[in-house]
Amino acid sequence: MSLWKIKALLSWLGELRYVYLATLYLLLGITIIHCFGASERSIRLVGGGLQVLGVGTVVWGISVTRKQFGHQPAYAWFYSWLRRCRLIQRTVHIRVDGIMSGISMSGRLTAVFTPNPNASIKERLDAIENGMDTIQTRIGHAEAQIDRETRETHGKIAVEVRARESGDRETMSALERASTGGVHISAIGAIWLFAGVILSTASPELSLWLR
Repeated sequence: MSLWKIKALLSWLGELRYVYLATLYLLLGITIIHCFGASERSIRLVGGGLQVLGVGTVVWGISVTRKQFGHQPAYAWFYSWLRRCRLIQRTVHIRVDGIMSGISMSGRLTAVFTPNPNASIKERLDAIENGMDTIQTRIGHAEAQIDRETRETHGKIAVEVRARESGDRETMSALERASTGGVHISAIGAIWLFAGVILSTASPELSLWLR
């Protein structure tokens, strides 16, 4: 069998890892009961242990959900809560950051062609031609600037759209994991609680039946 087939087989078997985990503890409990001669006390204690494990899966599921949403672990939150107690003295450090302020100014010089009132017609026409050339140059620069800024704006909008779509997909994926990711953990807890309740409740009858 080739290596990739072995990896595929292991990956396929790994899909039932939660079933293996639940079955492992059930088999461990049955082994303990068998080792103690299927006594009523051993059956009751094993049932109580399975119930505790079932309740522990609730804490496990909460921790997994908090981690998926980026929250700190429960013990870190509890430690932070203790540190905020008014009875605990703690050193306060004040850091003064420098405040920087600046003024940004920009401007553009515009040459105004004002012909001399006493100038000749030729001089006036030359001034008008120079003004038209300047206006056309400025219009060309303004159009190029507008086109450049339009392209940059469209590029930024496209990047923002892709970032938002990616963020939406990540949010939906996180919500899906939070909604369905704990199903396996809840199923394990339900199996352990079910077995624990039966063993603890019917321990006398099971002890007589197994002997």
